[in-house]
Order: sequence, then C-alpha cells, then structure tokens
Amino acid sequence: MIELVQNVEPALIKRLVELEISAFGDGGLNKWHLVPFIRHGRVFIIRKEREIVGLIQYMLNWGCPQKAYMVGVSTDKNCRGQGLGTRLLQESFKSLHQENITEIELTVDPNNVAAVAIYEKLGFQIIERRENEYGTGENRLVMKLTLADFMDKNIK
Repeated sequence: MIELVQNVEPALIKRLVELEISAFGDGGLNKWHLVPFIRHGRVFIIRKEREIVGLIQYMLNWGCPQKAYMVGVSTDKNCRGQGLGTRLLQESFKSLHQENITEIELTVDPNNVAAVAIYEKLGFQIIERRENEYGTGENRLVMKLTLADFMDKNIK
C-alpha cells in the first residue's frame, strides 16, 4: 500500500532526499523542494518492511487544474525490478483519479528505455519530443496518460 505524505518530518525528508539523489544525482529534489511538494502538491511513498523504498511527486497544472504533472519517481536501487515502482505509480494514479484528476503528464529522458517502457505499459503515450529541455543535449519525451483509460483497463 502506498501512503500520501502529509507531515514534514526530518527523518522522512532525509530518506526522500537520499532516494532522489540516488536516482537523479544533482537533478534530484532536495529538502527545499520536497517540503513544498508535501505541503502544496502530492508526494506518495511506498515502503518495504517499514523502510521507505520509493516516492513520487505531483503538482497541478495551473492552466488545466484537472491535469497533474509527475515531477519524478524514484525507487531504492536495491528494490528495483520487484514491481514496487510500478505499484507506486498505479496506486498514485488511483488516488489522483479520486481527486478528480483526469490526466497525468510527465517528461522522461528518451534514453531511459526502461522507464519509457514502463510508462507505455501503464498507458502513457508520447505526445512530444522536447530538444534541450534542461540544457544542451538534455532532451525529453513528453508523455500523457488519461486516467479514465487507465481506470477502465485496471479496475475490474
């Protein structure tokens, strides 16, 4: 089961920052980013035997408040390949759907073949390629998921 993070606790923030740095290096979120996401966005975590092993953050799209933007998803490197990240994604989608979010958008490095494959398996579609999104050579694919379609396929 996933948890929506609602309280800012130093030990929790420290663990989330560790996961972010492990996954994204200096591109990962730090405490200055995570606290506002917890207070004003959505941060979901997943645990394995009480230890936090994954997190995902979302923010709303101001131009389209029914759309959430997935800022990032991270899983502990020792827990990858166990389906925990996929479960975190799926359960967070269900939670957002209950909050009347209709669409999720994300960007991903086109060279991150494993992530692109997971997103496509979950129903995301590539809608755009952005060249140099984060600087020279930092290209991104923009992917979109319609939550009604996800729910139709995944909720029996």
